[in-house]
Amino acid sequence: MGTALMAGVLTTPAFGVDDPVPLAPRITSDGPYTECSANDCVGRGEPGLAGMFTFRPNEADVDPATGKTDVTAYRVRLQSEFGATVISGAEVSHAVVPSDAGTQTLEVEAKDRGERWGAPTYFTFRVQPASGAVGHWQFADRPTDPGVHTTKDTATEGTERHDATLKGGAGWSELGRRGVGDFSLDLNSADPAKRKAYGATSGPVADTKDSFTVSAWAYLAGTQSDQVVLSAPGRRDAAFALYYSAKQKKWAFGRGAKDEIGTTDVVSYGDAANPPARVWTHLAGVFDTKRDTDRMNDTIQLFVNGRPQGRPVNLSAVAPAYEPWTSSKGLQIGRTKDAGAYRQYFHGYLDEAQVWQRALRPVDVQQVSELTSDGGPATALVADWNAGLSAGSEIKDASGYAKPGLSLSAEGAQLRADESGRSQLVLDGVQGYAAAPGPAVDETGSFTVSARVRVDSAKWAAKPSGYRAIVAGQKLADESSWALVLNKIDPDGDGEDVTVWSFERTAVDAAGKVTERVVLRADSGMEPSEFDTPIDVSGVYDATATTPGEPDTSGKLRLYIGTVPQIEKPHAGLTSQAQGAGELALGRGADGGTMDHYLPGNLDRLRIWSGAMSADGLLHALESAVVS
Repeated sequence: MGTALMAGVLTTPAFGVDDPVPLAPRITSDGPYTECSANDCVGRGEPGLAGMFTFRPNEADVDPATGKTDVTAYRVRLQSEFGATVISGAEVSHAVVPSDAGTQTLEVEAKDRGERWGAPTYFTFRVQPASGAVGHWQFADRPTDPGVHTTKDTATEGTERHDATLKGGAGWSELGRRGVGDFSLDLNSADPAKRKAYGATSGPVADTKDSFTVSAWAYLAGTQSDQVVLSAPGRRDAAFALYYSAKQKKWAFGRGAKDEIGTTDVVSYGDAANPPARVWTHLAGVFDTKRDTDRMNDTIQLFVNGRPQGRPVNLSAVAPAYEPWTSSKGLQIGRTKDAGAYRQYFHGYLDEAQVWQRALRPVDVQQVSELTSDGGPATALVADWNAGLSAGSEIKDASGYAKPGLSLSAEGAQLRADESGRSQLVLDGVQGYAAAPGPAVDETGSFTVSARVRVDSAKWAAKPSGYRAIVAGQKLADESSWALVLNKIDPDGDGEDVTVWSFERTAVDAAGKVTERVVLRADSGMEPSEFDTPIDVSGVYDATATTPGEPDTSGKLRLYIGTVPQIEKPHAGLTSQAQGAGELALGRGADGGTMDHYLPGNLDRLRIWSGAMSADGLLHALESAVVS
């Protein structure tokens, strides 16, 4: 029973006569959580697992003769979380779902017929941490011995490990999702003899009859065919497959209804069609049995970049013959079994594959998609157009990801050496720009962009009030899905213009009409000394950032001028998601249906990372750029 905390000495008059406010109610746990004592506090359950509690009036608030009480409701809250729940009734059972591991305190107050709330009772219990991944393949262990073809399972849950063997020409790539020094699984060989490369464990990693979750980072080289990221085969079919569907042109997570040829596959598809290729995307699939043996409520759901896609799909509703079954073969990384044969080989890179023997909650999947390294966000430089390393009519990508070069416009743009002998992209502010086919990054996930720019003061002074110059941006219909922008504005309406940097994101509907635009401006305008000199302007889109207790948005924006962070605008994210396609440009961009937003000045470099770079990470990146 919970401990009633009451200040002073409370005396209770005869029931029904000048009743005081309700006394602290009684709390009992119906499992799995137990109340902590002074010397013992045993962890039970896990985050997301409901505990059942019964609330009753204080014994002094019950008429001993009739058993009646004036208590009509209870106000319930976990002190670690926002908000409270009011439950009507004199004696009620209620499910409490803790979100986090560790010590939790349940606070309950009773209300009487006079709408008066009484003293609270506190029930303290401990939630044990959820089980970790039962399999984790980071591919960071590239061997020095070319004869070694095994990658370690680095999970720590349980005692059995499931190392994976790389076969069919699979190897390690230096293009890892964690960036410099990391490796990924390389399934991207152009050699026809290696187009069926994959990795596999020798035996099952999880029991696919019970709840499980799988996830991985995928870099899809092309979208011409079905390609499987992870699967768990049986004799004839796969218990699950996490894959790209060429027919639907979507990411997908499917489950075979039975281990038989010709049975229905139940699939949870991504919300967006035509996801971009040649970018890092985080994928996860969740199979949830609801902790019971009733197959009628089993569901699957796909997550892309930490966000749930559609609603959970009920397997029995789609496939009445569905029966949960256990995969008998090893985990397949980069292929699946279909109609008794292995096929649908993945072409590209895979990284950070994981398996859990439980259904991760949406918040858990989101946390996994954040991907941290050394305590901060892990970022991978996926595009690096460096004018200083280029010549002629194209700025080449130096990232290692072989992005298309930025082609200079026929007029108004040229690569010209500065006083140090390094080339710069010089733009006339009228018709000069450089562009390549985009996108360079999956914009539904976290990313960072940074440009080193020098604004021509004389040419900028000639631009009219209200002029917007796009330093760098990704086209989306007649707009820019993201852009670094230089603005000339008159904020006070007194004819005195100021020049302000901004980082912007725009979403459009199927017809290309703008549905949402988020603009994050710098704290202050440019000083005269900041013109005609190099300045780094960086934008960060953190897709997983949220504000507790606030309306949901799709991430938040951050803007840096040099290494100085600007004010983080509240709710500076889109409520919908935006993914650009088409031209990615330096010196101009789409805005308001036109491309007339040319930048007068010089551009040294544009870099794009997968992942939301921290302030410290950006500082390191900018410092390293000075000497590169």
